[in-house]
Amino acid sequence: MKMTFNIDAAPSFARRELAGVAACAYAADAFPDLGFHDEEARRLARVLDVGRAGFTEQELRPLATRARLVDDVVRDFFRRHPDGLAIGLFSGPCTRFSRVDNGLLHWIDIDVPRVIAWRLRRAPSTPRYALAAASPGCDHWIDQLSEAHGWPTLILGLGLFSQLGPERISAFLTQASLRLGTGVELLLDATPCLRLRPSAARGARHVELHREGGGVETFPWLRVLDEDDYPEPLGARVRTTNGLARFLRKSQLPILRHLRRV
Repeated sequence: MKMTFNIDAAPSFARRELAGVAACAYAADAFPDLGFHDEEARRLARVLDVGRAGFTEQELRPLATRARLVDDVVRDFFRRHPDGLAIGLFSGPCTRFSRVDNGLLHWIDIDVPRVIAWRLRRAPSTPRYALAAASPGCDHWIDQLSEAHGWPTLILGLGLFSQLGPERISAFLTQASLRLGTGVELLLDATPCLRLRPSAARGARHVELHREGGGVETFPWLRVLDEDDYPEPLGARVRTTNGLARFLRKSQLPILRHLRRV
């Protein structure tokens, strides 16, 4: 039987990814107090046939709140580095570039080939945005960053990336420690099954990966930024959100960990 591949057909995105699209698309109507607007997500919701009625407000509000907070953390990076580079890892149908674009920044989204083939036809029309295909187990793209030595870079490993499992995240953090340049920043989700936290030894803030079985891995070249390192009121919002995530272990708001290669 001859197989055909239709690049117009949307990939089978996970429910959480579609909920994220709905949260961004309908936040302006459902949660006006958040002040969150995303016209690109509205268009994407129509393409994917994602309706607001398919999700509860209890699902959408935490996701919209989280997206707004991450946007502001990313904007703070580009406040410090207006023409810097962001790399989104396996973020699926994410429209963050269109929300935070300042007209100077550069952005690369890396995802699996099927998602990239579908997104290429809908990519923002600017040379400052690019898409690249890779598998979740591939780290070869890190080597390409050597060509951008000294270029301020932020890597976002959020959402489904954080669900790859401890082994894969451990391998990624190892490669990041060995191959990323000094000053590169990473924004990651710390989930209940993936507890990334700073070491308390002698005031150090390097990364420790705590596994459910009690094992601990240390990554001394990756420093965890303190929540007080953000300007206010952003710092207060990060502290509040992370505090809620710690209190509500099964919430949809995982702890946000901001790392820097030292």
